[in-house]
Amino acid sequence: MTTRHRSGIGTLMVAAACFFLQAAQTQPAIAGPAEADWPRWETPEEARFSSEQVAEAGRLWSDLDGASQAAFFLAYKGKALASFGDASKEYLCPAVRATMLNALYGTHVENGDIDLEKTLEEVGIGDVPALTRAERQAKINHLLQARSGVYHEAACESQAMRDARPRRGSHAPGTFWHLNNWDVNALGTIFFLETGHEIFTEFDQKIARPLGMQDFQAGDCNYHWEMRYSIHPCYWFRMSARDRARFGQLFLQNGKWGDRQIIPETWVEESTRSNSTLAPGIGFGYSWWVLGPEFFESADPRLQHLRGFAATNSFQDQLILVLPDAEMVIVAASEASSGNAFKLDDAFPIMEKILTGREIVDLAALRARAKPRLASGADTLRIVAKTKNRSPNPSLPAEVDFYVSAEPSGAGDLRWIGSAGLAGLAAGEKKTIRLRAAVPSDLEPGSYYLITVVDRDKDNYDLTRGNNVSISKRAIEIGY
Repeated sequence: MTTRHRSGIGTLMVAAACFFLQAAQTQPAIAGPAEADWPRWETPEEARFSSEQVAEAGRLWSDLDGASQAAFFLAYKGKALASFGDASKEYLCPAVRATMLNALYGTHVENGDIDLEKTLEEVGIGDVPALTRAERQAKINHLLQARSGVYHEAACESQAMRDARPRRGSHAPGTFWHLNNWDVNALGTIFFLETGHEIFTEFDQKIARPLGMQDFQAGDCNYHWEMRYSIHPCYWFRMSARDRARFGQLFLQNGKWGDRQIIPETWVEESTRSNSTLAPGIGFGYSWWVLGPEFFESADPRLQHLRGFAATNSFQDQLILVLPDAEMVIVAASEASSGNAFKLDDAFPIMEKILTGREIVDLAALRARAKPRLASGADTLRIVAKTKNRSPNPSLPAEVDFYVSAEPSGAGDLRWIGSAGLAGLAAGEKKTIRLRAAVPSDLEPGSYYLITVVDRDKDNYDLTRGNNVSISKRAIEIGY
């Protein structure tokens, strides 16, 4: 039974709940404004990407069998960089619906409406056939982590999912990771029971409208029951690629949009921190896959510097990929029910083509010296520092910051003492920086080491950031 999200959905949800109860019981730039279309880079070169490789990615996309019923969208630093297919068309979201529900959980957890430590028994969650006593001890956070140990039949399962589902009772709650539809569906019922809010209306009011989603309509979403398997319905979102990118951008921005904190920052951090290690470079948090350098290196060694988190269905035909260090959001969406959807195995070469088309630089802090070697609080230090662009590409202008630390390793507390602008450097070019910096008047007497940090704010896409820091070998003695 499929029910469109119209005026009667609240009654249907209440009826389902009653049946159920009777049965068992760092910050990138912030995108905006909300009402605007995605701002765009005028050319890939403006964002330091190669036009040729972006165009080649587009050609690879057009050659995919399912490209006519799919869309690809890539945003960099809050601006659209590449878009293939119809990014405005709403596609079914079978793979990422739990991640969208996750965003709604965040505020209600912070407000105390939802307690993640509650068990299914305490919330009043059951099913038909009934859950076992052990299954009822699973906590809400176990469902978010895909570690519930509840392997009940579920609505909207494919045959492959049924075949892969572990035997009921084979694992206690919290002890074993297995992504299954029962957890995802039950989280929707729990949300309604604990908050009294209907999912799609809440998403529209709390997420879609504040983010200025251009195509999302709550009425295009629907619930789907398969009562012969379970009393918990699927909740099907429909969303365009460009709106999914806004959702990913929200998480990239730690839950903030413009000057509003839409989702608590702590929830974003908790959701995207791995609770389960599944393979080298692949983990799982709260409804998000967590991806490390090993994962990206396996795709292309040139991408080994990346890390991120993704909403996807085991890397098949739906993807919202967030790359915090690269300040990117990548979306692939398709009409999975068409039977002609592309697979991410096909989409990865497209992403690689764009990502490896980024102009890479390697700014290195060579050395820095400060005089006099004996100084007092409020004295002026004369600093001479050298930096070099070791890459074959020119660098963007950046800053060179100077600190002092009592630890020769630079691991202790750092006191900032000044900065100087660094003009863009040609390939292989060196630059000498001279600066007069005041010793902080409240600096305690002792030995301090000068620390130089080049491009602290990551204005350049620098793969080898380890050599952006230099620590002086000779200490500055501070006395009074």
